[in-house]
Amino acid sequence: MHPAELAILLHRALEVRLARLQELLGLDQWAGDMEQLHQVRVAARRLGAVLDLVDAEAYPGHKGQRRALKGLVDILGLPRELDVHAEQLRTHHREARTPGQTAVIEHLLEQVDRRRAKAHRAMEKELDRLRLPDLRRLLDVPALQHPFQSTSLQEAAWACLEPRASQALGDLATLAAHEDAAAMHKTRVRIKKLRYAVESLEAAFGGPPESVLQDLRELQTVLGDHHDLAALEALLWEAEAQLRARDRPTLCGGVLDLLGDVAEARRAVFERFTTLAQGQNPAAFARAARPALGLPLVDGPRA
Repeated sequence: MHPAELAILLHRALEVRLARLQELLGLDQWAGDMEQLHQVRVAARRLGAVLDLVDAEAYPGHKGQRRALKGLVDILGLPRELDVHAEQLRTHHREARTPGQTAVIEHLLEQVDRRRAKAHRAMEKELDRLRLPDLRRLLDVPALQHPFQSTSLQEAAWACLEPRASQALGDLATLAAHEDAAAMHKTRVRIKKLRYAVESLEAAFGGPPESVLQDLRELQTVLGDHHDLAALEALLWEAEAQLRARDRPTLCGGVLDLLGDVAEARRAVFERFTTLAQGQNPAAFARAARPALGLPLVDGPRA
């Protein structure tokens, strides 16, 4: 069980994030708007991050609530990814250097738009079937059977953050040495969860933990850019294979030209990641976070 002070802090963070999600879900036609859909997905992730921090046994129905939020995030995943692909292709369309490149990108946009329409129809059906539990039940004051422990709010907050930092930042050196798009995406998700955890525990810090969050935001952003480009690259290779199978050499050539540009951009983003990853590890996070919490630095592997 968390000490009472931390349990109350987390419950307040839960209230704020639940209110934001409910506000977004209450908007008309939110699922049909690319930006609102993205905001709902982010809000559900933020709420889920708090639910991962609270004492689950203190919240009736916690397991079902957490599972339902994950289901909502998953349902919105493919439409969001295809929305990003379409936006990337529209950017390349605006920057096309020749009429041939413009025609190829328009062909690809038509394919992506068809997939987007199909994914959005499937999403809407799944949303109709999804039965979110009464999320307002999370606002019930939780039972704190053993609220009093001999630890400070700051030590309790660090106990929440330390394992998440180890999981999120422990493999950065390996990733920087060898580009692995799938592993980098998983690390981005873990860094995002760590960042959300820091934000949820902000009141435990002496002031806004901006210095702690800045590096996490930068890593998350560059890993997100890498994922978007790697996913677009995979989509383009798939399109090229289909065109080649249908004996469309001109379109194939145009797709390969675009692939070259996307691959070059991905490699440049990976280089940015390798630069940002230097010196970033659980020990570096501890050196930033513990003093910001008012805690002394700790020698050894737990630092």
